[in-house]
Amino acid sequence: MKILLVCSEALPYCKSGGLADFIFSFSKALKEEGQDVSVILPYYNSIKYKFPETNKEIYDKFGFDMGTHYQGCTTYFYDLNGVKYFFTCMDRFERDGMYGYYDDTERFACFMMAVNTFITRHNDFDVVHCNDWQSAVLPLLLHYNPRHEIKTVLTIHNPAYQGWARRDDVYNFFKLDTNYFDSGYCRLNNCFNYLKTGIMASKKVNTVSKNHANELINDHLGYSGIGAIIDYCKHNDFTGIVNGLDIDVWNPKTDHNLVCNYDVNTYESGKAKNKEAILNKLGLKNDFKGPLVSAITRLSDQKGVDRLMQVFPYLKNYDAKYIVIGTGEKEGDFLYQSLPYKEVYFVKNYDENLAHLLYAASDFFLMPSYFEPCGTSQLISMRYGTIPIVSSVGGLVDTVHDMSTNELATGYVFNNSDPGAFISCFKSAMDFYLSNDPFIKKVITNGMTGDYSWKKSCKEYLELYNSITW
Repeated sequence: MKILLVCSEALPYCKSGGLADFIFSFSKALKEEGQDVSVILPYYNSIKYKFPETNKEIYDKFGFDMGTHYQGCTTYFYDLNGVKYFFTCMDRFERDGMYGYYDDTERFACFMMAVNTFITRHNDFDVVHCNDWQSAVLPLLLHYNPRHEIKTVLTIHNPAYQGWARRDDVYNFFKLDTNYFDSGYCRLNNCFNYLKTGIMASKKVNTVSKNHANELINDHLGYSGIGAIIDYCKHNDFTGIVNGLDIDVWNPKTDHNLVCNYDVNTYESGKAKNKEAILNKLGLKNDFKGPLVSAITRLSDQKGVDRLMQVFPYLKNYDAKYIVIGTGEKEGDFLYQSLPYKEVYFVKNYDENLAHLLYAASDFFLMPSYFEPCGTSQLISMRYGTIPIVSSVGGLVDTVHDMSTNELATGYVFNNSDPGAFISCFKSAMDFYLSNDPFIKKVITNGMTGDYSWKKSCKEYLELYNSITW
């Protein structure tokens, strides 16, 4: 099967969130299953400068009409371990960052039009798999493709970001009839909504965990009513498939970022050496008897940054240290609030090597998100012998077994709707650590021996592709 993954980011080339991890590890898993897999994404300046090898081979040059102007595009090709990467090079993406510009909806409209032209010129894909709003209009464009039997799938990684434009942009950006807006097909709250368009036009729609799929389809008011659209228009074509983890990259037995590799039999000594290493690296004293608590996150309201700050006053009571790696719109507030607490160390930038070391060094990992479609940090922490403390939302429920499950337990899951539940859960975890209860070894062992690979999820995606009929 020839599969094209259409996305706005992918490791190792560019990343702002979990989508980049998903594309990299999922494409690798598809390849291992014997599929012919390609990835296409915009050619950002960051890729051009950091990965100059990617523009050595020009695959195609073409132009296309948008509603108001003609756009040229050069497409580069690079083979990365058997996965074919295509990069659409256009002036719209010659900027320092990936997102956050006033014309993002037009920029990614340009990307989708380029991908549509690319598919038309190289029309041999069986499945076109789109991801989030930045590629969501493409399935509608493909309705006009000469090859009508292309299967289309849209994966919603984060329903909070949807792509909002104006009525006239249906034509101005995509050269489509504005009747698509007037009929309500792509209209939401009197705006042209990219994500709704993708939901309506794709043959199948999914999100990245079973629990989040259930949350979405039953929530008709949140996310501007996207759940109601899924429920009424795609109820039988909507599923949840939990994300896997690249277990080659995230493996404490082989991770080259660690000062001491370890497995389920040697985690105590291994984690102790990595804890000493990260404290030395950050200039911190190993002068505490309690646990090392961590968070690696985008500092935003969604991720529960207010909850991450709630623990500050309690750290001293448990003689604990708290290391946070993160960036985001709330980073200034987090830094300011943390200043009075010597137990807190804040790294205000994402460092991949340091992140690996912190997962290995920590005793507990905080993930108190208000919503989390899937999440991978909880999977990594469990694999590295770090106990997660997570909220009862999305994929966190699907992947972390709460302490109440006894012999199956891998972490703590607190009630997201209870305002006091997070701190109560945090205190219980700290008491559990200091009690030296031997059951902690069982929880850690359960977490480290869980199957977080892509094998099962990849097969579910292939079944989803094959379920599309005409």
